[in-house]
Amino acid sequence: MARLPDPTANLQGKAAELYEELVATRSRIDGMYRTLLNHPDLLEHISALGTFFRFGNSVLPGLLREAAILRVAQKLGAGYEWVKHTGPALEQGLPPETIEALRRGETAPRMSTALRLTIKIVDCVLAQKNIPQGLQDDLIDEIGLDGVIELVALCGFYQMIAGVIFAFDVPLPPGSEPPF
Repeated sequence: MARLPDPTANLQGKAAELYEELVATRSRIDGMYRTLLNHPDLLEHISALGTFFRFGNSVLPGLLREAAILRVAQKLGAGYEWVKHTGPALEQGLPPETIEALRRGETAPRMSTALRLTIKIVDCVLAQKNIPQGLQDDLIDEIGLDGVIELVALCGFYQMIAGVIFAFDVPLPPGSEPPF
């Protein structure tokens, strides 16, 4: 296993400050953030972007954000991301049947237009393909240009997070079952 040590027992200086900031925003930190506390300077930048997407001034609607994260998790087989974001997806109003369809790599029959377009754009990003102009224009009509740009960046962010999770064998949260 390539797990990194858990540095939380001896946090000092910037790492301790960052830990307290993250706990204040997220109520607790585990897994990936705990792993990245081994490099506080890098974690500071990564967590700032994560905070922007989830708790900051992002224009991307929460339901679409969480659906996109779940799609990234499913496509990459990133169980940790999936487990960590099913609760927020439900809180943002994503129906359980839609979450289950996403887990199976499918689309749900009653997805909104914006959600269906979001999933298609996530698939383009993950396939490293150009977004067809019509698809891009349609989603811009739904959520605006800034929203589409944030969606693409969000996909890249969660791909990076999945890379950290896989590379350092970050375990699923305690009591979780592998979703895939």
